[in-house]
Amino acid sequence: MVRYLRMFRAFAATEFQFEMEYRGNFYLSIFEMFLVIGTSIGAVLIMFGHTTTMNGWTLPEMIVLLGVYYLIQGGVNLVFSPSFERLMEHVRVGTLDFHLLKPVNVQFLVSTRHLRVVRAADLLLGLVVVIVGLLQVGAQIGVAQSLLFALSLFFGVMLVYSLLLGLVTLSFWFVRVENLLAIFWAFTEAGRFPVDVYPLWLRVSLSTIVPIGIAVTAPANAIAGRMDAVGVALLGAGTVLAVGIASALWRRGLRSYTGASA
Repeated sequence: MVRYLRMFRAFAATEFQFEMEYRGNFYLSIFEMFLVIGTSIGAVLIMFGHTTTMNGWTLPEMIVLLGVYYLIQGGVNLVFSPSFERLMEHVRVGTLDFHLLKPVNVQFLVSTRHLRVVRAADLLLGLVVVIVGLLQVGAQIGVAQSLLFALSLFFGVMLVYSLLLGLVTLSFWFVRVENLLAIFWAFTEAGRFPVDVYPLWLRVSLSTIVPIGIAVTAPANAIAGRMDAVGVALLGAGTVLAVGIASALWRRGLRSYTGASA
């Protein structure tokens, strides 16, 4: 475990140095994130200008949910998204061989090798939004509740990771799966709002096919005191199952990989 943490730290340091070579783009991206999050909060404020609750969700609770959404999105876009983009390219041109020859777990390597360090700003901004929402709620957050929130947030990120891993693994057979990923990212936009405000067909989609609804709503419920330890444990069990299935599909895909010599 320590070895992999050191490797990840080395990856992060390398990517940070690379992004600092283009500081103008780096700061412009951060400014863009401020605009996006500000626009999202503005949209929520406009909606609640005409109502006090939305399917049982108050304005402060919606702000917390929005912050959780950006925490999860930031974590995924920081690590997994850029790494999987490179993975699809490696499979397409046959350069994945270089990763396969290294004495390290290949799934870990292709999942974390490339980082988009600027997306760490999403994590910080998301955390600020969560804190602001909690202050508005006026909730007293204890150690146990904080632990449930942290666990459910981790499970949420890993749930999204499992789906992304499964989708990019399809590139071993179909080569180009960018359209599927585009559909996935379109669905994730719906995670800005609670699952139960959507029509039945979309609730089912956001809870099963693209489980971004569960990934975002569960941590928000945990920090708001709506989810107990049993609920978080069930979320954890589902996440372990999802990651296990995605990893099995990944190993199956590796066996189908022909490499540059094909």
